Amino acid sequence: MTAKTRKDVEAEATAKVLEALERGTVPWEKPWRTAGLLPTSATTSKPYRGINTWLLSLAALEAGFESPYWLTYRQAREFGGHVRKGEHGTLVVFWKRLEVKDPEAEDGRKVIPLLRSYVVFNLDQCDEVTMPRRFTPEEFEPIEPGEAVAAVLAGYVDGPTIEHRTQGRAFYSPAEDTVTLPALDQYEDAVGYASTLFHELTHSTGHVSRLARFEKNGTPQHFGDERYAREELVAEMGAAMVAAVSGTEHRVEQSASYVASWLRALKDDKSLVIKAAQQAQKAVDQILGTVVQ
Repeated sequence: MTAKTRKDVEAEATAKVLEALERGTVPWEKPWRTAGLLPTSATTSKPYRGINTWLLSLAALEAGFESPYWLTYRQAREFGGHVRKGEHGTLVVFWKRLEVKDPEAEDGRKVIPLLRSYVVFNLDQCDEVTMPRRFTPEEFEPIEPGEAVAAVLAGYVDGPTIEHRTQGRAFYSPAEDTVTLPALDQYEDAVGYASTLFHELTHSTGHVSRLARFEKNGTPQHFGDERYAREELVAEMGAAMVAAVSGTEHRVEQSASYVASWLRALKDDKSLVIKAAQQAQKAVDQILGTVVQ
């Protein structure tokens, strides 16, 4: 674990994402599945969450790692092996809860969230590491987008109303709590439809009856607006995660104007990418009914 400050961690994570965007890679186009799994902890067998999904996915994509598993230098030794000399690790972050005295609090204490980081290595960067049998992934077969859509809609408890109209845009209306989509025959394929739906469903989690994200961030105003860029980051990350967890493909908006707005927003606010990823993860949990233990 490093002694970096919160600003250091935010800046480093943001730099990784900015570098990817500037060379034409949209990190949240899809979390990088290897052997059918998202980036996964070698010690817990649970997938990483929040910004770590994208940081590790980028690293796996760039290096061509074939293993979904990640572990620390010490953990590699605990599994009977070692990280190969000269290998470079990848940053992951976590929130640590620090309890301090607060005379104004009811019980005289309050909890301060601290952002911390450490470095992990992919299993492909290690030698002689022996993983438990439970870590052998089953063969992964992507499912049809239609099946994924049906499963997601069935599992989204108290979700928004879904409407289809012959029109040229998709949007979510917080006032009516309604997702409005173009007619089915207006989409080129099922992947495009599923990607658009998951994007708008992620927006819908910001409703006051769910995560009340719009109250915290401000309701998006117009393209290019800071609040718009922030909410679009949440929606794109969330849609990609819903698709990945559902086992289907995802297609993201990659126009030059969108990429430019993301670059501008991230350069203006170094904490944005971590906050957006955190809010996207909460949105995905809301849609899929995930219980975090």
